[in-house]
Amino acid sequence: MSTIRHHPFPGDPLRDVRLLKWWTRIGASVAILALVLTYRFGFGLSLPQVVLVFLTMGAAAILAIEVTFAHIHRLTRRGVYPVKLAVELSPLRGFKEACHASAEMVAQLLGAEAAVVAWIDPDLLELEPVATKGFPERWLKMAPHIPLSQSELQEAVRRGQVVVKPTTAEDPWFSWFSEFYSLAYVPLLSLDKVIGVLGLMGDAATSDFNDRRLLSAIGIAVGLALDNARLYDEEKKRAERLQELAQMRRDFLVTVSHELRTPLTSVKTSAEMLLEEDRSAADSPRGQLIRNIVRGTNRLSTLVSDLVSMARLDRSQPELNLEPVGAGDIVAAACTLVSPLIQVKNQTLDLRFDTPGPKVMVDQQRFEQILVNLLANANRFTPAGGRITVEVRQEGDEVTIRVSDTGPGIPEDEREAIFEPFYRGKDGSGRRVPGMGMGLAIARSLTELHGGRIWLESGEGGSTFCLAVHRHEEPAVVQARAGAV
Repeated sequence: MSTIRHHPFPGDPLRDVRLLKWWTRIGASVAILALVLTYRFGFGLSLPQVVLVFLTMGAAAILAIEVTFAHIHRLTRRGVYPVKLAVELSPLRGFKEACHASAEMVAQLLGAEAAVVAWIDPDLLELEPVATKGFPERWLKMAPHIPLSQSELQEAVRRGQVVVKPTTAEDPWFSWFSEFYSLAYVPLLSLDKVIGVLGLMGDAATSDFNDRRLLSAIGIAVGLALDNARLYDEEKKRAERLQELAQMRRDFLVTVSHELRTPLTSVKTSAEMLLEEDRSAADSPRGQLIRNIVRGTNRLSTLVSDLVSMARLDRSQPELNLEPVGAGDIVAAACTLVSPLIQVKNQTLDLRFDTPGPKVMVDQQRFEQILVNLLANANRFTPAGGRITVEVRQEGDEVTIRVSDTGPGIPEDEREAIFEPFYRGKDGSGRRVPGMGMGLAIARSLTELHGGRIWLESGEGGSTFCLAVHRHEEPAVVQARAGAV
């Protein structure tokens, strides 16, 4: 159980007030004594007259000092107690720990015999006790929950006002104790919203229950601290859940990757055997199809290996093997991979670029994967007999690749969402297309990994996905250009 440190910050203002009061008494006594002696010898007063003057002035001074310092002490408590509670409770990160600490601290500060911290259940609309001070340990387990509709706490819960009761008789929480104690119910506020109630019980003669401003300030300080502790607990649980989901994702990737390797190896081996036995010309349809199968299986093998490596090593980014490559060459290779899908739907592939084209510094396999994903996306959303156009342009220091289709287009409110993982767009009939919705998300991730940009330009007559990366120049060209300048 937490206890209050007597000096949470240098210089206790209440101690300073007490010390000032003590010195004021001494000063008043000296001043009164000096005045009495002046009257005695200056005006020739008799001894009974001197005693009467001394007692009158002393009583007036004591009354004035007590009234003045009672007011000063009350104002100081209003400023010190909430700050003291905030300082003590702010380092506590657990909600239950903060609740128990606040009950004990407030009881100690205000001279209360017992305290209850109750939290509002938003679903059941009732006050649930979560921490106590001065109660038996077993009480909290069987403590009654108070409905918010109960009239005694309407002002505390609904209006955010302190409620003071002169007796514990028939109280649902404090009826355990003598009925001669008084009660105070303090609303706990956070952002002007009542989130709980602090119930206090003590002797009316020694407790501070009559200072409602002090109790209200304490309710705000404690409410903010407990609400922060609750939010911390929720964020901690959410983070733990995310870690569990991340571990499940890694385990799933490892399992799926291992399951894919066996059939993938069989397909790859069969395709390579067909390629070795193929006697047709290299540019024949049969030869091109077999080579596409080999290249596709090689790519899938690389992707499966990457999945296993990323899952085991928990790396968010794959390593890039950068090399200068002609943009036209790499785009042409990607188009060759996707051409069987385009032929099945009787689509037209319009290529508007030269080979090898301007050079870019990229990881050839990863960059080709970006283009394949964009082309596959265009093929999926373009109807049979439609057109897919691929352009490569050099624009300043960048090389821009545009993949356009004649599909239904993408609404403006979905142009960012389509790049999110697992988001699947709609086809011309308004239905979600099959698949996992990872193609564009992977394309954006790999593009940004290359230091490039990817965006969408969509109109009524289709969509255009744009991919821009920095153009690569050989060092000799750069030096020659610098010398010319």
